[in-house]
Amino acid sequence: MTSNQLTLPAFPLKTILLPGEATKLHIFEERYKELVQDCLDNEASFAIPFFENGKMSDFGCEVKIKNVVKEYADGKKDILIECVRIFKILEYSETLSPKLYGAVLIEFERENNAITNSNLQDAIIHYFSTMQNKMIDYDTLSKLSVYNIAASLQLSAQEKLELIASRNKQAVLLNQIKFITHIVNAEQQLNNRFIFN
Repeated sequence: MTSNQLTLPAFPLKTILLPGEATKLHIFEERYKELVQDCLDNEASFAIPFFENGKMSDFGCEVKIKNVVKEYADGKKDILIECVRIFKILEYSETLSPKLYGAVLIEFERENNAITNSNLQDAIIHYFSTMQNKMIDYDTLSKLSVYNIAASLQLSAQEKLELIASRNKQAVLLNQIKFITHIVNAEQQLNNRFIFN
């Protein structure tokens, strides 16, 4: 086994998070109450294999529990989680005896997701300055990853999965930014055509 393979407790969800993205989860099933408690006790992370259309995807994300937002008398919890990194699923086990929950054998991405494509760099700078009124320079951009930028675009789960699964993430991200920019520009042009009396 190579060093970038690991077995993690698994909580399959339809949720797709990119590194740095956070979300709340309501934990009510016994197996996931056990999983969360084990992770809290051991300050451990867990895996979210992406579950879509009734089947497991080939990808998922490792998440850490940022904090317990609310605890209920019956053991249910609301937790805030944050995505740490993306992985490829090598093997899934529905139960990890004697535990109630399952596990995944995963392999972490080896690729460097730094933004090196000059067309993508230009498109990002243009997008942030015109669409979000934020100034971003090339120096700042050099410290960001494809996932950092993608997380700020409010992509759909399918668009995130397309990005994660792609061998050319920079090309996919460039297309996504171009599409968003096109839609926003079309909406603005449409709004400008209306003349109010």
